[in-house]
Amino acid sequence: MASNTWAPSGFHEARLWNSAVPNYAINGRQIPYNYGSNIGFGDPVYLTSSGTVALYVKGGTTIDGIAYGFEYFDPNNILSGAFHPAWLQPTLTSSVTPMCKVQTDPNMVFYVQGNGAALTVSSLGLNFDIYSGSSGAPTTGSGISTCGIDATTGATTNTLPFRLVGIVGLTAGFTGVAINSSYVATNANQWLAVTMNTQDMTTRTGQA
Repeated sequence: MASNTWAPSGFHEARLWNSAVPNYAINGRQIPYNYGSNIGFGDPVYLTSSGTVALYVKGGTTIDGIAYGFEYFDPNNILSGAFHPAWLQPTLTSSVTPMCKVQTDPNMVFYVQGNGAALTVSSLGLNFDIYSGSSGAPTTGSGISTCGIDATTGATTNTLPFRLVGIVGLTAGFTGVAINSSYVATNANQWLAVTMNTQDMTTRTGQA
């Protein structure tokens, strides 16, 4: 089977599932000053029991949202300003309180690339996990996420983090999106439309 180029770039805000006008609201979350994993722009994160966010990796359960940048002053590079698109394990002191900007709206639809064989409309409504090893590996220099969905993980399992709601270029309402000129919706490595299935505000079990 032919395939589209596998070049994931994380989760991109598309529209609200309930058709309301999106305001692209972002919530600020704390992240430990010495957090030891990379988080790219567009990577999923989850809320830990300490009240801070951490990188979501395949096999997790709840997610808090999608990381869209960080705010902190780097004492080693004060000219860089407060906003940083990615968390690349900067060397900070305990006096610094970094903030992660997180898209937490459970009604937000995201575009994301899926890895593996092409899905059909029969997969709509199934839940999916991310592709192994694709989170926390932002593109060098740009800080853009390289996270994608594992198209082989579709199931009814309620702890899987993302719900498939559309296949770009194949299902009604998700056509006409020019991801790249060679994209074919029926080939492997499709672009998908998903919502957050296990976002904190939609789960009934508290995080702490």
